Amino acid sequence: MTKDSRILRRFSIVFVALQIFLLVVTGARWPLDGARAQDDPWQWPADQKVEKATERLKDLKESAQQFSRRDCPSTRVGYDAWLEEALDLVGSLVGLQDSTRQIRKTGAGADKLQAWDTVRTANGPGDLTELMDLFGRCGRRVTESDATFRPPGQEEIIRRASFRIAEKKRSELAAIGIALEEQDEPKIR
Repeated sequence: MTKDSRILRRFSIVFVALQIFLLVVTGARWPLDGARAQDDPWQWPADQKVEKATERLKDLKESAQQFSRRDCPSTRVGYDAWLEEALDLVGSLVGLQDSTRQIRKTGAGADKLQAWDTVRTANGPGDLTELMDLFGRCGRRVTESDATFRPPGQEEIIRRASFRIAEKKRSELAAIGIALEEQDEPKIR
């Protein structure tokens, strides 16, 4: 074997090894990139964002129905924890329901938007009235067992719910990869 053929042979081996290395490295990265995109809601296509928002809205509605069927707390501490849980649930539910503009701005297909609208409109304005009645009933129950307890009034609950809705709207939208724009932020009273 001549010196040139040995050099050519070594070069060929190194070249083949480099090609194999590049194939292995790039082949291993592609599936990981796809998995990362599936885990990152900011990378989801518009249809998937609307689908996830619709699923989340259905889950929240079911949670709200289950919550409203629970017994009212009978102690002040129980009421405070119950009220915080209720405000979180209301904040998420109303915040996501109120996000029609952001959902539509994703450009998703009409069939996805029809499913979103169906779920969104299933909770009419009467739901807030029912919720205020529930807050009142549960507050009265605690007052029966603790005469010094004064539950927050309707104005206080609405103020606290408004703050919670603003917080939850931002986080619910971020969970599905939609940014809340400044002009769309809820106005707090």
